[in-house]
Amino acid sequence: MLRTAILILLLATGKLYAQNYTRDAGARVGDGFSVTYRQYQEHDQALEGMLFLGRNGMTVTILKEYFRPLTKNISDYLFFEYGFGAHAGFRNVFKYRVLNRTYVFEEGKFTPLLGINGLAGLEYRFPEFPFVVSVDVKPYFEYSVIQIFSIYLHSIGISLKYKF
Repeated sequence: MLRTAILILLLATGKLYAQNYTRDAGARVGDGFSVTYRQYQEHDQALEGMLFLGRNGMTVTILKEYFRPLTKNISDYLFFEYGFGAHAGFRNVFKYRVLNRTYVFEEGKFTPLLGINGLAGLEYRFPEFPFVVSVDVKPYFEYSVIQIFSIYLHSIGISLKYKF
């Protein structure tokens, strides 16, 4: 059974490579774990959705992304990616800081949140295999009921996606 599943996966991978793919899905790890799905609108633009689990909560993010070849001297498959978007979700907050003052709760406080995101990174698209690997930074500004606002500049992550 396992051998059959591996054989089917290998055959499907060969078929997918022959096609121009229009979407990919995968995972991003860094300051938490995200499941991602990206739909290409053109060869240099895409919309990506992320479900993020981490920092005592969950968020759903939608990003508009753009891709530019980094340099043809290094590789035809290396791209600079950048974009922007928004997110919504919730978090369980145990403490927060405003200016130089820290507030601590005895129990976690549930807070809904909204935010805006940026994105910048490097992406490599494997020519022989239907995979994409990227390293990026995704800073964001966030509004929540309890903390009012926060800025998070160091959301650095590594993504592995399957093209189909």
